Amino acid sequence: MAVNTRLPKPRISLFSKLKSSKFSSQTWLLLIVSIGLFLFFALKDPRFVAAPSLKSMGFQLPEIGILSLAMLLPTIVGGIDLSVNSISNLAAVLSGFFLVKLLPPDLLAANPVLYIVLALGLALVVGAVCGLFNGLIVGLIDVPPILATLATYTLFTGIATGITGGKTVTGFPDQVGSIGAGTLWGIPIPFIIFIVLTVLVYFLLYRTTYGFKVRMLGSNPTAAKFSGLKNNSILLTLYMISGILSSIAGILVMSRTMSAAYEYGTTTYVLLAILITVLADIVPGFGSVFNIFISVLILQILSTGFHMILAGMQGSSFFKDFFWGILMIFIFILNFFLHRKETQN
Repeated sequence: MAVNTRLPKPRISLFSKLKSSKFSSQTWLLLIVSIGLFLFFALKDPRFVAAPSLKSMGFQLPEIGILSLAMLLPTIVGGIDLSVNSISNLAAVLSGFFLVKLLPPDLLAANPVLYIVLALGLALVVGAVCGLFNGLIVGLIDVPPILATLATYTLFTGIATGITGGKTVTGFPDQVGSIGAGTLWGIPIPFIIFIVLTVLVYFLLYRTTYGFKVRMLGSNPTAAKFSGLKNNSILLTLYMISGILSSIAGILVMSRTMSAAYEYGTTTYVLLAILITVLADIVPGFGSVFNIFISVLILQILSTGFHMILAGMQGSSFFKDFFWGILMIFIFILNFFLHRKETQN
């Protein structure tokens, strides 16, 4: 009688396959959720996958997406930046104020492109200065980031309010709208900018020596200090880059709406940026830029999808916010079991 000497093939679970892939379990979870939500809304309302709907999402999501990238940077070193939206608004207000109030109309009309470029450059400088100010308070004075940026959030908002007198700045040249409302090869320019910035932030954090220092600082500040890293210098530049990203979001808002205001997004954008970083599982020393990108897509899919299927229904905005909360709790629960599975293996 022949004896079967073959060993049984080991059973490979789906979790093991995902774990051995290049993506983390969190990335796979976000991908599955985003695809599932996209298919759900596509089947529920065919208009969801129509070109106008997709293009509309491409114009809307970059603003909060870029602010989320700005939030990612301080979060990965164990900090936070509650002032990202106020920096965005201040940069847009000062840039718009320069175009409308400071420049003589005839001078602007003679060479609008030149002065628009100067105004956009001014917005970037404002973002860098505001971010540097945050970095000084957090890095040199050693104020807790949440308290420091809460104070600067109020400060920057107050400056923008004082400059405008609480009014919205309007009357920009038509060329200003070419950034926030234009397309390139049929793709919204803001979405292209968001993708480019996502790639740049990825290379900064994971393909440069500076990025290694940032992640080391986030993982263990004490070890980073005794390894010879200049922690304060890293924090200064990191918050400055965060401020520049925030100002780019402000430029897109100003260009898309053809206006600049101190209160744009004050009630939602900071909370959404924090929500996205939590959803992307960004923790000190570790975090995937790709997860930020997918999380932004998830929230935009939810926003657009519920807007379509609940259009005209009373309380539709409440239901969208309610489902965001349910989704967050669902992902937290799944993460709990996935991490427990990892520790067991």
